[in-house]
Amino acid sequence: MIERFRMVPATLGLVAMILLLSLVTGCGSKGGGVERRFLLVGLDGLEWSAVEPLLEQGRLPNLQALMDRGVWCRLRSLEPKRKSPVIWTTMATGKLPDKHGISDYFDPTTKKILTSNVRSARTFWDILGEQGHTVTVIGWLVSWPAEKVNGYMVTDYFRYPPKPNRPLPEKLTYPDELLAEIEPLRVVDKSIADTEVERFFDLANAMSGEEAQRLPVVEMFREMRAIADLEGHIEQFKDFFAADLTFMAVARHLIRERLTDICVVYLRGTDSVSHKFWAAGWPDEVGVEVAETDERVFGETVERYYEYADEMLGELITEFGDDATIMVCSDHGFEGPRSPNERGGIKDHGPLGVFVLAGAGIRTVGEIEETSVRDIAPTVLELFGLPIGDDMDGVVMMEVFEEDYLKEHPVRRIPTHEIWEEEK
Repeated sequence: MIERFRMVPATLGLVAMILLLSLVTGCGSKGGGVERRFLLVGLDGLEWSAVEPLLEQGRLPNLQALMDRGVWCRLRSLEPKRKSPVIWTTMATGKLPDKHGISDYFDPTTKKILTSNVRSARTFWDILGEQGHTVTVIGWLVSWPAEKVNGYMVTDYFRYPPKPNRPLPEKLTYPDELLAEIEPLRVVDKSIADTEVERFFDLANAMSGEEAQRLPVVEMFREMRAIADLEGHIEQFKDFFAADLTFMAVARHLIRERLTDICVVYLRGTDSVSHKFWAAGWPDEVGVEVAETDERVFGETVERYYEYADEMLGELITEFGDDATIMVCSDHGFEGPRSPNERGGIKDHGPLGVFVLAGAGIRTVGEIEETSVRDIAPTVLELFGLPIGDDMDGVVMMEVFEEDYLKEHPVRRIPTHEIWEEEK
């Protein structure tokens, strides 16, 4: 098995090693003297067409507050469309899939799940940690098995409880002993009471069987099937709700008990709820007939979960401190229609996600020009005064920074941050 470890390749020589390290660190402590506390909240699949009406209605106050005191834009996803693990890995590394090695959920040849030890590019949190910044990473896609970081890592696999035929895998966390500490924080779907999720649905509005039987035959069967599926849909909702509850509980605990300079939290519920329930909220967009029962019960589920996501964002900001630099981003949006043989939410990832940034040295101009998911990692490095690798596909979002900040911390470049060497 090939394992990676961090070291400067011997071919660079001692002089080159010293030069490279001096370029990376600059003068002073922590990578050039830019010290800040940084919170990144990743909300998978956040879609502007759903966000904007809710902002206008005042239903996303925490996101609105960040937009008001910072910058925001449409964040272009990868094209052609790629799946979420690919995009989030590009966001973490600043590199496209041909460089970072994560091309899907599964390896197309071996059919094995692609995991962090397949990734062939370093993440921004690894680079920052190397420069002395302490980091916490929670739930990021393709983070299992946990890698050594200058702080704490809770991988995406932590959310899955053990089963008789599926024991817990190793390296769910870094360090290993962190697992015992946070194990009680894992939420499982079976533990979630109906009362905890009733805010997201309108079950009282469901069509009755008697009402459905008065409809024409085709419509009757559609409604009867929808009525029969209601309980299953809610159980599926509890499954991805449990994941967000889990990672929020972990984030709350680690921020309170093991605070670091940088905290990165990934939450998937906004994506899952859209895949499952978008059709009920926007039946005219999906290209298939939607049961009236689904519209009645789940018509506002996506919007209500967006409100809940805003509440989670507000809680994370409060816990971490609103004096920090705060970034919110999504990997893609959503768009239809679905193909006729598919049911449920919506099929396709949309091309534009959400990006919001506020904090010291960040402009307060509101909307800026569209940028790309590949620009996340380079921009995070510039937030801390670190150079950008020439081998990164992304660039620094220059428009987000105040002019004085860029004068004091001009963008620097080095050939690469990839100081990996393969050991067989």
